[in-house]
Amino acid sequence: MARNQRSKGTGSLFRKTPKGPWIASFWDHRGKRREHSTRTTDRQTAERILSKLVADDALRRDGVIDPRDDRYATEGRRPLTEHVAAYIAHCRHAGQDEYHVHQKETQLKAMIAGSKATRLADLTADALELHLSALKDRKLAARSVNFARQIAVAFYGWCVKTGRAESNPLRVVPKQDEARDRRRVRRPLTDDELSRLLAVARERGREAWYLAAALAGLRKGDMQRLTWGDVNFADSTVTIRHGKAKRVDVIPMHPQLAEALQGRLAAFPALPTARVWPDTVTDLTRLKDFLRAGIARRVDVLDAEGKPVKIGAGKRERVKTRIVVEDDEGRVIDLHALRTTLGTQLARAGVTPQVAQRIMRHGDYRTTLKHYTVLGLTDTAAAIDRLPGIAPERQADAATGTTDTAPTDPQLFCQLFGRGTGRNRAASRGESARGGDRGRNEKPQQSPGFSQHSPHDSSKAGEGIRTPDVQLGRLSLYH
Repeated sequence: MARNQRSKGTGSLFRKTPKGPWIASFWDHRGKRREHSTRTTDRQTAERILSKLVADDALRRDGVIDPRDDRYATEGRRPLTEHVAAYIAHCRHAGQDEYHVHQKETQLKAMIAGSKATRLADLTADALELHLSALKDRKLAARSVNFARQIAVAFYGWCVKTGRAESNPLRVVPKQDEARDRRRVRRPLTDDELSRLLAVARERGREAWYLAAALAGLRKGDMQRLTWGDVNFADSTVTIRHGKAKRVDVIPMHPQLAEALQGRLAAFPALPTARVWPDTVTDLTRLKDFLRAGIARRVDVLDAEGKPVKIGAGKRERVKTRIVVEDDEGRVIDLHALRTTLGTQLARAGVTPQVAQRIMRHGDYRTTLKHYTVLGLTDTAAAIDRLPGIAPERQADAATGTTDTAPTDPQLFCQLFGRGTGRNRAASRGESARGGDRGRNEKPQQSPGFSQHSPHDSSKAGEGIRTPDVQLGRLSLYH
């Protein structure tokens, strides 16, 4: 191996083989010996390359060039698949749920194929938008598109944290509006539906399963991991470990749920480390329970031409059917809908959003209000009925204010604007449904403060006019 020593501090050139390329050897800004192939057999060209390497390293040593730029350039040239493999290994090492890690791996592989990016430097905002546009063309929901974006942004954020990239260019990619494209809207179950479901489940030993979801808000994974040691009958609490938020939550236990769990423990004695439900209630079993309870229905499966699909042969030939849980408005009921039922019942009971958030184990109370509280016109109308009426002013204080004119009668004011007492409003609804005669025979007393043709006049002004339904609809903040 021939080596041609140059002056001190300027490095040296050598060849590993007689006819091989010249190798530049020098000390970098960190004090480490480096060897760099010039990829040329011409001595003069190799000399210029070595001089450039030594000069650039001197600028790094003096702080003129940021050494991190070299790492960014090197990592940007690496294949994108290598970065993805390192990220997946990091997620597994961090103890993330294997199912979620598998989702990340699948989404990132699809992103590489859809964005046409082969290196990390090729993964730009435009490349990601190309992939997301292809997902939209496949008629995927806005939530699915946002999920793919979320994983891509998280991956690139990890690259920034580990020094593989300087900044995250994917954060500027806009999100899709999920409110305009909700494919799966859950609804709460009514009291009658819950009663029928529990009656069906009680006969088959699954009552505690549904009560845990409806009265404690447990998710399917929570119930699969729940052990008898997490159930404290003395304090009436349930401890949730390794849940979705990766924390330990202690929530109160409803007496009905405690009674069902005690009955299950008495029927199947087990150690504290044993799981409460060794066998998970499958989705198919749940659908059959919903069907038996009358909250689901069976419909025929149709082909592309709208004809029923036949299965079986001979005497066994029949129309293929499936169980449907959607209502006329397209809202669905499933196991997670029982959490929506709990959130709605808490709101109807007057529980504050902050307390409901703790029971539902959400990180933000706005999540509880937006996705797990469904109130309708009946709830808002009942709330208005509970408001106290405005007491009429005494006759002795009729002449008040800065003028000598008598003020408007407050009772008439309440009647004209539909702010009567709850009793009058209830009577108004009842008489409206029966076509009461009092509203047709009586006329409201006119006040000097209103003209004869006031737009608020009504045939039921003497009873207290109900606020129009369109105004009540605005009060339905959670609908």
